[in-house]
Amino acid sequence: MKALLTLGFTCCVFWANAQEISGNIKNHGKSDMDMVLMLFGMDYPVSIGKVDKKGQFTANLDNLSLDQIPEENLSMSMGPLYWNFHFNCNNSDPFGENAENLAARQDFVRLTKNGEWAGTVFLVSDEGLRPWIEDSGYNNAIKGSFYEVMYVVDDVRLNMTCNSSVYAADNEEVETEYRFDIELKKGFNWVEYTIEEVYETDPNIRASFPSKVTISNVKDPSKMLWVGTYY
Repeated sequence: MKALLTLGFTCCVFWANAQEISGNIKNHGKSDMDMVLMLFGMDYPVSIGKVDKKGQFTANLDNLSLDQIPEENLSMSMGPLYWNFHFNCNNSDPFGENAENLAARQDFVRLTKNGEWAGTVFLVSDEGLRPWIEDSGYNNAIKGSFYEVMYVVDDVRLNMTCNSSVYAADNEEVETEYRFDIELKKGFNWVEYTIEEVYETDPNIRASFPSKVTISNVKDPSKMLWVGTYY
């Protein structure tokens, strides 16, 4: 689908329960649209709010119902918590008894109009992160934060650090560090990934990538930019 318009979203309200965000889409110039998650399949979108014709929106992850989603889709979409974050550890050991808790990850917020997919929204602190999110093999990572949504079936508290490794070049493997300091409540949660350090590579081989990342609840919602492309 051809992108027709790229927008910046301004976030202005974030309730104490860390679930609801309200703001305005600059130069929306469109129409009323639904803000949805599609982590259980495109045929079963989960509505988290609406955007009106003036660009005003409220996105809320609280008390979302999954009653309309078949059990088969739920089962296929969920997996072990340790494997559902954007960054994965070498193994599940650091997660302890939380490792096998069921979870599902949603990377982007979608916009729909009359049931049709009309746009994709990237949540970042710096628009320079978007190219890396879309294609990390060819676009360099930069320091900053990006945001996703995580669904968990049980309350989870993670406070630990783990390591993994990334191939930077032939026969060169770079160790990465992921620090988890996050409390996930049963249901849907906003998750913040803060890229603290970036390993610079030979661009002729592969793009630079995050080497130290902190995974947490959203720390400062005023830094969130909701950058969307309409189709």
